[in-house]
Amino acid sequence: MKISVDKLWAFCWALPVFVLSVLVMPYATVGDQQFYRGFYEGVGGLPLLQAFDYYQNMLGTSEPGYFLFVYSVADFLNKDWVFSFVNFLMFYYLLVWVRSHNVSRLVVFLLYGNFYIFVLFFSAERLKFAIFIFLFGYSLKGLSRYFFYGFSLITHVQFILLLVGTQVRRALTEVRGLARGKVGLSFLSFLFVLVGMSMLLFFLRDHIASKLSYYYGAWGGASAILKPLVFTCMAVFYAPGRRLEAFLVSLPMLLASFFIGSERVVIFSYFAFMYYGLRYRNGFNLGVMAVGVFFFYKGIFFVSKLIEFGDGFAGIY
Repeated sequence: MKISVDKLWAFCWALPVFVLSVLVMPYATVGDQQFYRGFYEGVGGLPLLQAFDYYQNMLGTSEPGYFLFVYSVADFLNKDWVFSFVNFLMFYYLLVWVRSHNVSRLVVFLLYGNFYIFVLFFSAERLKFAIFIFLFGYSLKGLSRYFFYGFSLITHVQFILLLVGTQVRRALTEVRGLARGKVGLSFLSFLFVLVGMSMLLFFLRDHIASKLSYYYGAWGGASAILKPLVFTCMAVFYAPGRRLEAFLVSLPMLLASFFIGSERVVIFSYFAFMYYGLRYRNGFNLGVMAVGVFFFYKGIFFVSKLIEFGDGFAGIY
């Protein structure tokens, strides 16, 4: 089997992440990981329906993607090793994309200490798994990728914010085609994607309603959009020729922040900014470098607190 140079490069650069994860993951025992560990250690051997009830009670969620994965491996694989490998794969597919856009190696180095990546590695486990599934799907061709997009959505419903973003350029292309009176197979496949996403959201409607009722009014408001707005402005600035697209990609995140607060949304705004920022001058620009250095420092602080207290957020908020 022929392995491309880019994939070999990404594999080698991702290996330190696996080693770091194996060393650090055992310290992650407090915060969100307290509940993820409790679920992983307690679900083994339970009948499927009873296991799902346990999942809902332990993690307070009904999205089945993460549940199905853990339920299939918890009986015979160690959690820290499983999710260290997931960390490796997520970072590998991220590096494949980075390599394909010839991003500066200095910027790649800063990713090793990035705060948001460390949050995914050692805290936000369901979101991490959803992003890994999405990136794997993104690496595929044809309609098969949409199966994994859908699986990422039923792993973490907030991932709809990124999934909508991936379809913005295509939506703009289809709208321009319709304006010229052109309707082809691409429009039908786009419609198929929209219908599929709508069906998945309908399937998760009760879970979405419960989450909205919990967060609405408690953390939202005008002040909650400030952080996502900063990343939105930076994304638009670093997307010459695609500024409308960058704004539309970020708009759902601004709206979500207003209604449910920025704590769980700002990470998506950051990813949207990086998507455009890393394309601008190979990522070697003031915005990406300044944010990269800041989050590198914050990431190292996060890991140090994780090792000391069992939770990287100790002393940060």
